[in-house]
Amino acid sequence: MWVGLAVSLVLIALFLHGTNFREIGDAFADANYLLAFLSLPVYFLAAWFRTLRWRYLLRPMKAVSMARLYPVVIIGFMANNLIPARVGELVRAYILREREGVSMSAGLGTIVVDRVFDGLTLLLFLILAGLFATVSAEVRTLAIVMAALFGVGVVIMYVLVTSESRSRRAVDFVVRLLPGRAKGRAQGLADSFLEGLQSLRSPTAMAGAWVTSVVSWLLEATMYYMVGEAFGLELGFHIYLLVAAAANLAITLPTPGGVGPFELGTRWALAPFDVASNTVRAYAIVLHALLLFPVIALGLFFLWSINLSLGEMLRRPAAAAESTTGGRLGTEGRGGK
Repeated sequence: MWVGLAVSLVLIALFLHGTNFREIGDAFADANYLLAFLSLPVYFLAAWFRTLRWRYLLRPMKAVSMARLYPVVIIGFMANNLIPARVGELVRAYILREREGVSMSAGLGTIVVDRVFDGLTLLLFLILAGLFATVSAEVRTLAIVMAALFGVGVVIMYVLVTSESRSRRAVDFVVRLLPGRAKGRAQGLADSFLEGLQSLRSPTAMAGAWVTSVVSWLLEATMYYMVGEAFGLELGFHIYLLVAAAANLAITLPTPGGVGPFELGTRWALAPFDVASNTVRAYAIVLHALLLFPVIALGLFFLWSINLSLGEMLRRPAAAAESTTGGRLGTEGRGGK
């Protein structure tokens, strides 16, 4: 947590370096906030399509209705917005287990695949946008680093999914190299990853996941476009594909809510274009606030609706993860709403 906070502070300082606070105040004052707030339904529709993607990935193990899965996704987003280190993914897997009886290891595995789809879709957007727009050196470097990381991830998943015996041997080899206390946890994490890869063996699940991934990020880019219009940026839609890709790839860094990386990524993406730098800063701040606070509010409501407090949300998944020493956890759900 402290590392994440420190990274946020450093990147926020870089983002605000050279800011003229009078100009940024004028940009805030001149914005059309009605149009900015009208972008929120678009974002929550994007989250609905991301939920549908996760449903496709879960289907080989269990069919879960959208009405029950959507609150789980929003609660996970809320936890990621409040706490660094992607704790929301653990929360998502825990609540899925409690409500639907899907083992926590399987849930975590599908979430890993879910996140890989995010990264690959954003890289695709960045490449496509880069064909028609100028890309800054910082965004180009970010693209190269992320492409290398996700490329390695895709190769590993392909190797693991094409041969179960080979994947088990690889996991056992790596686990044997670890200290004694770490072996149990590492084995549990590896088993969760392998179990979640079941969806990669289903052509239907893969096709559905790709389509919903592209649609969800196109909708989120539409939100970015609407907020940009509220600030009078007057840029083409393809520029917002670039912004969505750069800002969201940057938040791979473990910071609470992506504060710092998101703003800096947005500034990098818009740097080559004829937009006042302080207007860009105001745009990035308001855009990120719209992405954070409504999700936190809705996530807290959904948390209350399933009779789980914020403290329990943090304690119980951690306790459950401690017991993930043999792979699968108990699959008995609490019921709930």
